Parts: sequence; C-alpha cells; structure tokens
Amino acid sequence: MTTADEYRLLGFADIDRDAAEAFSPDQAAVKDLADQIRAGVGKLGSEPAFRMPEDPRNSVQAFLETVPDIRRFHAERGIPDDISWASLADLGQQLKVNRRTHGDYGLETHWWLRHFWNGQIYALGRLQYMLYQLTPDEPVPGVEPGEWVIGAHIPETGPLTPELVDDSLTQARDFFPRHFPDHPVNTLTLWSWLIDPYLLDNLPQDSNMVKFGRRFTPYGTPTDSQDSAIFFTFRTHGADHLDELPQDTRLQRLVVSRIKDGGTWQSAFGYLRL
Repeated sequence: MTTADEYRLLGFADIDRDAAEAFSPDQAAVKDLADQIRAGVGKLGSEPAFRMPEDPRNSVQAFLETVPDIRRFHAERGIPDDISWASLADLGQQLKVNRRTHGDYGLETHWWLRHFWNGQIYALGRLQYMLYQLTPDEPVPGVEPGEWVIGAHIPETGPLTPELVDDSLTQARDFFPRHFPDHPVNTLTLWSWLIDPYLLDNLPQDSNMVKFGRRFTPYGTPTDSQDSAIFFTFRTHGADHLDELPQDTRLQRLVVSRIKDGGTWQSAFGYLRL
C-alpha cells in the first residue's frame, strides 16, 4: 500500500495520486511485471526487456509495488535517500507528461522507467545519468566496447543553465566512483536531438541550450528523430498539424519551420570526458 508521503516522494501530482488510488488493477498483469522488475534489479549490464501490460496503468501499479525492491538496492549501494527518491520521482514526472500529452492518467513512457527500477539511472541535480556498458555498435572515440560509461538525459525540470549543468556534472564525478566503484566510468555520452548541428547553429549562441550542446564532442552518424523534436517541444506526436502548434518561442518556431522547409530533425551523438 503506497502511503501519501511515498506518492509525494515519487513526484505524483494530486490528480494522478487520486487516479492511481481509484484504479482497479489487473492483478495478474501487475504480478507478471512486478516479478520481472524484481528479477532485473541490480542487473546493470543487461537491457531490461520487460513484457509490458497492455494497459499501462497496470505498469504504474507494478512500479509502485516494487518501490521497496529498488529502494533496498539503493540502500545496499549506499545511495543517499534524497538521490534515491529524486531518481524514482521520474515516475510522477512521466505521469505528468502523459497527462499533458493525452489529457488523462496513464504512462506512455513506461518502457523508459524500467531503467530507473533496475538501478541504472540517477537524478543528480539538473541532469539524469544512465550507467551502461558500451557496445561495438556505439564507437565512442577513446572508449573500448565493454567499458562502462554514463549517458546523460535531460528531464523537463527547468532551465538548463551552465551553473546547474556544472553542479550536476560535479555531482556525477563524485557519485559513480563512490557508489559504483566496480563499474569505473571516465566518459559521458549524449544521444539527443538537442545536439542536432542544425539546432546548435540556428539558435542564439549565448542560449542555455546551445551552451549545453557545445560541451559535447560529436561522433558517429546522426539518426532521424523528427517525432522526438515535435514531442519534446510540443508534447504531441506527428507532423500533420504543424499550423496548430504554438509558435511562442524561438525554439518552437525553429522546429516547425525546419519541417515545413522539408528538413528532418536528427538525434546526434556526443561525448565529454569526466
């Protein structure tokens, strides 16, 4: 039974907490996913390929029921409570994203949360970091396949100021050697449309987003990510209704104008040394 305080620590808005408490879960579906989550806790070197329930609201229930399991893993690694809860609060954040996108209680990104519940991702200030092993198909310069790296993720939690990014990187440099000494990391990677060269060249060079993107050294070949640019800018999918999208910011106008001009947004790869 999830308490009111736990809902708060998990980042639930009141409306989503009420919806979670009112939902009648499919107990078999919840148990199936919960068993998979428990089996994956702490298995950092493998991709957690869970069988997700057809109704993602059952996924929410399974994540709630396995909070004690991932919290136990965090405690065994000596991870402070504030970082543990801040990381798991991405569950509430993703519920808010779903409500903004679809207008109701649900979890479109339940596949993403599996990484938090197996102990791979941690929120350290402004950024989140995923601990993973590099594979041969991701040739980061100076890093051998099989080495551990951390991948940066940018939650929608406020401005991306240089000061906040510096603080987050400082935390990461201390956190991983302290709590995962058996998985040494020296490199931070990023795969995101926010470092699409077109974006970095066409926003003001003194903007927070460009200053962030310029920290990373490009590598590899960018991949088409038109829908990512649309979803993360407007919280909707598809390019069928571009004229209906808000055009209040320079970023919004840039995303739409590039698509109208026949361009395709891409996710680029970058790295920096820790």
